[in-house]
Amino acid sequence: MRGLAAAVLAAAALAACGASTPDTELPDLSGLGLASTPCEDTEQMAGIVADQPDAVLACWTGAPEDGFVDAADAVLDLVLAANPDAEDVTGALCWDDTVTDAEASACRAVLVGDLEDGSIVSAVVALADPAGVVGGISDEPTEDEVAEALAGADVEVLVFSEPAAAETGDL
Repeated sequence: MRGLAAAVLAAAALAACGASTPDTELPDLSGLGLASTPCEDTEQMAGIVADQPDAVLACWTGAPEDGFVDAADAVLDLVLAANPDAEDVTGALCWDDTVTDAEASACRAVLVGDLEDGSIVSAVVALADPAGVVGGISDEPTEDEVAEALAGADVEVLVFSEPAAAETGDL
């Protein structure tokens, strides 16, 4: 998981190329049942630091009732609400939602402003203990079994904002 979150940070850092970050708002996730926590106090996000001086990072933990994928979608909605002119660029910058016993994560991203002097606000939501959660699921689970196992499982959320630039990709 750290590799995936670090990959998102690295992609955003590569995209920065000296651009300044416009004003962006990282959402308050307490309404999702999550609590703000120092990133170094997490399992999956510990050790993640921003390479850009204009970057802003926030970590949250909790056990969302609907599971980590729905939590990722809810975080995306909050990021978009906090940045009304933002554009959802999840498809261009994020990996597919992943659920294995080694890693369970979802990524969402928005572009605030433009590619030259805008910023990317991203969220990575991960199960705190993917082996414990996924290990309890049968070898050939139904969608309902997976949903039941993921519901209420402890998650960690990293939300961050870094400068964007034309190198961000085909947005």
